[in-house]
Amino acid sequence: MLSWNYWVSDSSILPASPDGRPQGKFLSNALCPSNGADTHGPTANANSVGMVLGGKAPDGRGDWEDYLNLLPNGGSHTMTFNPSMLRDDEHRQKFKAFLRGYTENGGSALQVNLLNAEMLRDAQRHPEEYRHLLVRVTGYNAYFTTIGLELQNEIIARESHQMR
Repeated sequence: MLSWNYWVSDSSILPASPDGRPQGKFLSNALCPSNGADTHGPTANANSVGMVLGGKAPDGRGDWEDYLNLLPNGGSHTMTFNPSMLRDDEHRQKFKAFLRGYTENGGSALQVNLLNAEMLRDAQRHPEEYRHLLVRVTGYNAYFTTIGLELQNEIIARESHQMR
């Protein structure tokens, strides 16, 4: 299952959805929550995906009768973290434990962006200074300054988990 193949990239055709996403805004990319819906932190986000990937539906069943929704090839799950998450050894160890828990809970294809939204805005203003900047889009990397403004803004809008 290559879930990133099913991401809707032309948001202009999308009507509003019942969850509050307004018309014209991107859907979530692959297994990720929609932008702004990730309000309970990275562990809750990872646990939600782990339930899908690990077939751990609350009633013990998957999507179709007795079939467990296992994705043996993984599914695209991109999380964006602020680099402050890795600012010292203590926080690096906590992040390492988070990653270990992710895989133990059934996650298999976590794609991590370590980005600062202000840096991305600066890259929009001064693209010549950021030609090397790679971002994880959904299942693939791209140079930030070569993708369209709409997609750049969508990446900036993704939830960025950070230490306060």
